[in-house]
Amino acid sequence: MHNLLILQILAILVLGLMCGSELNVGAFAHPTFSRQPLETHIRVRSAFAVLFGGLMPFWMAGSTLLNLVLSLPFAHLTGMAWTLTAVSAAIQVLAVIFSLIGPVPINNRIKTWTPNSLPTNWQAQERRWDLYHWLRTCGLIVAFALLVSSLGM
Repeated sequence: MHNLLILQILAILVLGLMCGSELNVGAFAHPTFSRQPLETHIRVRSAFAVLFGGLMPFWMAGSTLLNLVLSLPFAHLTGMAWTLTAVSAAIQVLAVIFSLIGPVPINNRIKTWTPNSLPTNWQAQERRWDLYHWLRTCGLIVAFALLVSSLGM
């Protein structure tokens, strides 16, 4: 039981920190970037795309794997705790798939932008990425709430 509690807390901590990071990007970072002069905005947005484009695949996959491990029989979760954990894991798996289809291709383009090489539809691409990001973030927050709710059941 002690190892299960450690695993649950680790899964909650990793997912919770990721949710905080994702919320920061959507609520504070990107809106702040958008209020900057174009040259600053594009350079910083591109730099963040590079940073998070390299970091988030490992963070999202690691968090999802931790949650999936809790769903396996050796974790000995039962009843409502298992159901909440399984639904949380399913949301995380869907978030990873959604990321690969939606925001990641846009992010890969944003990484290459400079103030002198913007595509004509760059603002539409940013808006689409931001929308996808908010959808993913809301899903991950629900997954986090479910995972937290499973603790101690």
